[in-house]
Amino acid sequence: MKKYISIIILFGLFIIGCSDDSVVNSSPTQLQNDYKLVKLPAHSGLQINNNYSDSKQITGSTGGTLSLQRSYSGGPYGTVTVNSTLEFMGGSFSGTKTITMTADDEYCASSFSPGMSFSLPGIYNITYTGVDLSEINPSTAKFVYLKANGELEYPMHDGIIVDQSIGKIQVINARLDHFSRYGFVN
Repeated sequence: MKKYISIIILFGLFIIGCSDDSVVNSSPTQLQNDYKLVKLPAHSGLQINNNYSDSKQITGSTGGTLSLQRSYSGGPYGTVTVNSTLEFMGGSFSGTKTITMTADDEYCASSFSPGMSFSLPGIYNITYTGVDLSEINPSTAKFVYLKANGELEYPMHDGIIVDQSIGKIQVINARLDHFSRYGFVN
């Protein structure tokens, strides 16, 4: 009897281990359908702080705006800039929260905290300039919500602009209904 139970347990472990649903290793840059995050150019010279972040206390019943403008030396155009705003309308969420918006220092991506959802979406605009977009197909560039499991979701927005002549990639009025990590993929 013990022999049969051992065989059944080993067989069950074999089936679970070979399941397609098992995730052994996932990389944030290897996303579904072979999309990759758009990469930022490296900083030139010495750079002490690469973290571009801003926080502001916002009351959900009245709304408010959070802005982030940063630049650094580097890339094919000499300077890379990041300009972003996140606007909440009155009634977006309850209470008062300290909202933090952080621009990634390696990819054209941003993360937001604290983790929360909204009654009315936050309106997010971000523009990067000075980025090497020579490998980007402007017609397939997307602005996405990056799930932890590598899947993508596509928030509504009013448009994406890709101008390879100045290294500009931009999303206009993306509607964020929750906080997480968002970015550009191609």
